[in-house]
Amino acid sequence: MAAMCAKVIAILLLFLRLARLSSSSSMVFELRGNVYPIGGLTWLECDAPRQSFHKTTIEQQGAMRGRRCAVMHKDLGTVHDCTEHPDQCDYDINYKDGYSSMGVLLTDKFSLPMRNDRPNLAFGCGYDQQGEKEELEVDGILGIGRGTGDLVSQLKQQGLITENVVGHCLSSHGGGYLFFGGDVPSTGVTWLPMVQEYTIYYSPGKVTWNLDVLLKYELSKTPRVAVFDSGSAYSYVHKDTYELLIQAVDVTLQDSTLQKVPDDPELTQCWRYNQPIQSVDDVKHEFEPLELTFTHGASQVTLDIPPENYIVVTERGNVCLGIHNGSEHGMGELNIIGDITMQNHLVVYDNERARIGWVRASCDIMPGSAPIIASRL
Repeated sequence: MAAMCAKVIAILLLFLRLARLSSSSSMVFELRGNVYPIGGLTWLECDAPRQSFHKTTIEQQGAMRGRRCAVMHKDLGTVHDCTEHPDQCDYDINYKDGYSSMGVLLTDKFSLPMRNDRPNLAFGCGYDQQGEKEELEVDGILGIGRGTGDLVSQLKQQGLITENVVGHCLSSHGGGYLFFGGDVPSTGVTWLPMVQEYTIYYSPGKVTWNLDVLLKYELSKTPRVAVFDSGSAYSYVHKDTYELLIQAVDVTLQDSTLQKVPDDPELTQCWRYNQPIQSVDDVKHEFEPLELTFTHGASQVTLDIPPENYIVVTERGNVCLGIHNGSEHGMGELNIIGDITMQNHLVVYDNERARIGWVRASCDIMPGSAPIIASRL
């Protein structure tokens, strides 16, 4: 079974610290870490009878075979099999980027700063995590996808936030912030409705890709569904788009002193100068911006992507594309818009009004107040 809930900042090693709890019950968290190189169900890696991995331990409160177990399996699109472990609620979730977690559903009381009550929240105790690397570089995943048993839904159900709204702002310098609740700092946001047939994805519909806003290298012969996935460090496109992207980038670099590098072990499409590159800022001028065009009815909405939102500099001093061939990673027809592409944007997932929005923002600055939501289509 394959599921791809939005695992905010999942494959990144980001740490959350509660920074503000407003009077209208919204929560803002500071994010630590970065998109590179550190990189629906909320789970933590914990000690369990089968295996023991990281040092995280959880005070187990007992198995959940009731409503919460049914909700979790409904969100994951799976069926609870009681034959092997009749007294516990097992899960086995596989993400599109090749990672997986197996464990049991537990509940525990959580302490929230500036709150006297301790909400009882359900989460996964993951005792077996697998990935394309030998070991996952995280101790858990924060599940905030489109479901009824995710963290934000539970917080709303218990009256700790007013609305099921999630947003994040990831800085290209590292860090940023994440917020839950109704006070959405989103003045000037461009909104698109969520596509309802993709019930587990945050999708605004189909998108086409272009490189270089002026020359318009068309990278998408066929519009394909786009998914905003904050759990993916990189972005992924269909193989047809990927091949055209590589060709177009090579054309735009013809007059550059950058040379193609065939042997970087981290990423597949890389270049370098005679000397190692120190940062993205040193090389971003060599690349052209991308433009993503979403169609909504008779109108079109664009998301402009500067070079620093799709290139990375590796430890070897090479500059590489942070966009992958999704067809080689089991993405099918989907385009995955990952964290690298969403940097320096405030991205909002408004589950109350079934819409997704974004606006260019300075993600190095924590929001001090919550402006009124502005709608623009």
